[in-house]
Amino acid sequence: MDVSLIARAAAPITRKRGRKGRRGNEFASNHERDIIVQRRGETVLEHFRRIYLALQPIDPSEVMPVIGVTSSVGREGRSTIAAGVAAAMAADLEAPIVLVEADLESPGMHRVLGIGEQPGICEYLRGEVELATVLRQIADRFYVLPSGDARGEAARLARQLVSSDLLMRLQSSGAVPVLDLPPVLASSYGVLACSMADTLAFAVRSGQTTTTQVKEALARLPEEAVRGIVLNGAEPQLPSWLRGRD
Repeated sequence: MDVSLIARAAAPITRKRGRKGRRGNEFASNHERDIIVQRRGETVLEHFRRIYLALQPIDPSEVMPVIGVTSSVGREGRSTIAAGVAAAMAADLEAPIVLVEADLESPGMHRVLGIGEQPGICEYLRGEVELATVLRQIADRFYVLPSGDARGEAARLARQLVSSDLLMRLQSSGAVPVLDLPPVLASSYGVLACSMADTLAFAVRSGQTTTTQVKEALARLPEEAVRGIVLNGAEPQLPSWLRGRD
């Protein structure tokens, strides 16, 4: 199947996000950022929907940006968030959504989605397979490009990925890419890979990631690129006497 066969005319995005970014918190910057925590009683799909809506353009007539999900270090929930965002977008939008696993060194999307590890992006970049062979359909309008096997060449292949026309090919077919990116501090090519995204969601594992790690990682990224910080495992902001009550 040629990649162009997944193309459909993308409908304009009509939902606008509320401008409720919080200033004055420890991760704030001169650019507005939404701090996103799963609300009590909120469905999983609605939680991921709020994440992508916080990252979309305020003007619904603008082109949907390439969304990337990154973090300071590993095991902060990046792949789960990226998969959830892609699934929510596929449920809401008319365009096909392609989840691109750009963490070539420590791939985990095959475990999140229950798909085979290979062939993937690495095999495509080495010229071993065609792009259509790598593309897997997960659900209606939801596709994934798994990482594949880097064979110890993750850094070299990541640089090749950044300079390749992969995203352009997907977008020219009418698809909207969502990027599962490597962590900024734990990967030698983390910052480089993040340059592929137009806008970033930054995952933070509550109670695990240190403030120092978060600040150091954010300092390495363009300030205007990080539009949302997703706090994983955070308690809803309710008084203690209300927690646990319906």
